[in-house]
Amino acid sequence: MHHGSETKAEGPRAKQKAETRARILQCALDAFAAGGFDGASVRDIAAAAEVQHGLIRHHFGDKDGLWRAAVNFLFARMNEETGNTPDEAGLPPVEQAKARVRRYVRYCARHPEHARIMMQESVTDSARLDWAVDEHIRPDHEARWAHLNRFVEAGVYPDVPLASLTYMLVAMAQVPFVLAPEVARIYGADPRSEGFVEAHADAVVRLLFDRR
Repeated sequence: MHHGSETKAEGPRAKQKAETRARILQCALDAFAAGGFDGASVRDIAAAAEVQHGLIRHHFGDKDGLWRAAVNFLFARMNEETGNTPDEAGLPPVEQAKARVRRYVRYCARHPEHARIMMQESVTDSARLDWAVDEHIRPDHEARWAHLNRFVEAGVYPDVPLASLTYMLVAMAQVPFVLAPEVARIYGADPRSEGFVEAHADAVVRLLFDRR
């Protein structure tokens, strides 16, 4: 008799739970990006997310569990926001490459915490980095190699070592947003502004593809 009303009630509750979880994980990402794993406090993350400390302990266990859940959330979001779009399939290779680069630059601008967290862990060479490489980073790179090799064969990118090409592309896209406070002080520009992001995407595309 009451199944219909229960189903209707479940919808808003499920949505609220998902929103709360996403808020916790984003606050965790911000904290880990700013202070590293050791500098981040679960209590401070709970306060920033406006939830009880015990809720985080209940759902994620210890701080390491929260870090791993946050990184899972980070990479899932990256894959969703940077994946190919159906309308690009019929484009020439160079136009596909340009679209991918622009999409990645915009992602890096929206989420500088991604690069900051990975840099934190790479500098300390942690067991967490081992886990992230095995779970996410190596599979992501291997998936991207297929695209890079195809673009190299089509003459879109130069034939250079894949590691060099991969990290040059990553660095060009990420660095102004990772170092946003420095950019603002030196150039008086706001790297978070839409104008800066689009101008940077244009600049990367020109450097990569306007070879004359």
